[in-house]
Amino acid sequence: MLRSRTALVARNICRTYATAAQPHALVFLEHRDGVLDSGSLSALSAAQQLGGEVTGLVIGAPEQIQTILPQAKK
Repeated sequence: MLRSRTALVARNICRTYATAAQPHALVFLEHRDGVLDSGSLSALSAAQQLGGEVTGLVIGAPEQIQTILPQAKK
């Protein structure tokens, strides 16, 4: 009796994981004095080619970020 109950419990433990219909990418955008690094631009372009949602993360002072955003949106 114990073996059959254990087998039943083991079958119920299996999980399925949700997968996104399209890929999602998070790209860290490096910059120096308000100019995006060329490697960051390449990573952003590659993420866009995947065809899913792309999120860019920029860390810096507000005045630097205001000059970087138009560059990243291109």
